[in-house]
Amino acid sequence: MWYLLLIIPIMLIIIIILRTINFKPKMTPIMKKIHDIDSMHAIESLSSMIQFKTISNVDPLKVNDVEFVNFREYLKNRYPKIFENSKLSLFDRGMLFHIKGQSNQKPIVFMSHYDVVPINGNWKGNPFSGKIENDYVYGRGTLDTKSSLNAVMESVEFALSNGKIFLNDLYLAFGGDEETYGTSQQKIVKHFQEQGIKPYLVLDEGGAIVSNIFPGVSKKAAVVGIAEKGFMNLKMTAKSSGGHASTPPKDTTLTMLSNAITKLNNHKSFKLKLTPPVKALFDHIAPHSNSFMIRMIFANLWIFLPVVKLIAKSSGGEFLSLFKTTQAFTMASGSEAINVLPAESSIGVNYRLRPEENSSTVISRIKKIIRNDQITIEADDVSEATTISKIDDAYKIIEKAISETWPDVVPTPYLMIATSDSRHYHAICDHVYKFSPMDVTKADLAKIHGVDEDISTENVLNGVQFYLNIIDQL
Repeated sequence: MWYLLLIIPIMLIIIIILRTINFKPKMTPIMKKIHDIDSMHAIESLSSMIQFKTISNVDPLKVNDVEFVNFREYLKNRYPKIFENSKLSLFDRGMLFHIKGQSNQKPIVFMSHYDVVPINGNWKGNPFSGKIENDYVYGRGTLDTKSSLNAVMESVEFALSNGKIFLNDLYLAFGGDEETYGTSQQKIVKHFQEQGIKPYLVLDEGGAIVSNIFPGVSKKAAVVGIAEKGFMNLKMTAKSSGGHASTPPKDTTLTMLSNAITKLNNHKSFKLKLTPPVKALFDHIAPHSNSFMIRMIFANLWIFLPVVKLIAKSSGGEFLSLFKTTQAFTMASGSEAINVLPAESSIGVNYRLRPEENSSTVISRIKKIIRNDQITIEADDVSEATTISKIDDAYKIIEKAISETWPDVVPTPYLMIATSDSRHYHAICDHVYKFSPMDVTKADLAKIHGVDEDISTENVLNGVQFYLNIIDQL
């Protein structure tokens, strides 16, 4: 029977090699599809949109509602066919266009938002100039995300102008308070629920076309979010009688919180888990790797998953965050004077919750780790991780439109670490996808909410083509 000890590892090696050989890209080549749009109209439209200072603020008194009203009026004048063929409803600053199709059974929702974050840092030019120069449109909102809204409006206006009749109802849902976690899109979702409207497909901002996403993959990848991590802001507070710093007790509010932070930071409480969105990412992108070793590992996660987790732990950053709930200690407060013991100290912690893990479980775990009844824990701004959208015929609509617009790009599902308004739609739809139709670099991504935000005119035009390639399938 000794030979069995030799046969088993040989068989295992053969299985691993065969699975690696068969781990190949499954993409069918698709020809680029170009629509005869008015390019300057699309570029100039975005330029004009940027000039409206639709800045969101958590303080309503700091919001200039006139800019939002003027923006909506601009859309009315710029896109007459959409306004002629739709019913517009307002939900706070949110806009909902309803274009009737031949059926209301499988409605489609295109989302975006037209509010932007405040200006920060030193810009080279006027952040709201919308200047068109050197094949770029300059200004706040070009990337996040008036470009998507512009692409939706331009494509739908073009389709209607050319006699398009939609098979199913089409909704255009544009939030006006996304940047401040506002309620306009939540109210639109509630409206859908009250009217018994269950969208077949929802498309919002999210992933984009990126480079160097995976070891050995030379092609660019179009990452389409099928789920979002949740988030939770936690405040830990310790209280005491305070006093003079010359006679400190053994433990102060600060030392208690310091011990709690140390325990949380060192505790291996958040386990790494391969959730379906991350597994889908690996299944779609890893076969394109030029490295046989990489393909072997990801073709055989049933045996190599511990290796992948080890790589994630050592690399940290975004790769690690795909696997686990993350915690970041972000804020602290104590005494206002250096010679006074704080009567109350607090620590702020930001959690990003992976799918299949909820806030109540995390809070319970935190309490068990710190084991200190003198520290109170308050959770604020909690939003659980979303459900996971299906990768089926609805997803293939997005995938096909990507391939028709960018034939050399690899479309792939992934887990969104950031948040979007579309998270609210998971309650009423099984096909909520997050993709911004633009090809971006790391430098571009740094400009989102940053300084000197701009977008290439090529991205502006490709965005319109992308939505038209979706519309052709509707």
